[in-house]
Amino acid sequence: MNQGSSWRSILTSAMLLLAGAALGAAVVKIAGNGTPSSQAVTASQIATDTAQERTPQAVTDGVLVYLFHGNVRCPTCLLIEASTKEVLETNFAQELNSRKVVIRELNYEKPENRQFIQKYKLIAPTVVMVRIHDGEEKDFVNLMEVWQCVGNKEAFARLISDNLKNMLQGTTG
Repeated sequence: MNQGSSWRSILTSAMLLLAGAALGAAVVKIAGNGTPSSQAVTASQIATDTAQERTPQAVTDGVLVYLFHGNVRCPTCLLIEASTKEVLETNFAQELNSRKVVIRELNYEKPENRQFIQKYKLIAPTVVMVRIHDGEEKDFVNLMEVWQCVGNKEAFARLISDNLKNMLQGTTG
């Protein structure tokens, strides 16, 4: 066997291995068993998410900040969630403590949460801010722009902060 055939054989094997891995991941996702790896989500995060989804956090007057995610959370999704929490805890600590702002993580792919897909126009994991007055939802903003800003800490913080300030003032924009 010459050296060119040997390299082709190695490359073919590597490509087949990658294709098999991709197909396996797709099958797992479609089957609904898309459990994230331990590297992506820790056991304590899973426990927190489950507890948050079971105990709805009431807001009478303020803003409910949803961190919507799917069954599988990629590193970028986790970064969006962590960055949003960081901005809120840094810039809106008083509002969080007084429950004027409440953060809620929610898996929109679970059957009991699918109504949120249409209600908030979800097409992917995102941050949605919902203004609530007298216990009723008045308006919302879906911040899909988080995907474009996630690599720029200042732009991300500005996006989250500006939108939350507008929601707290009773406007979206």
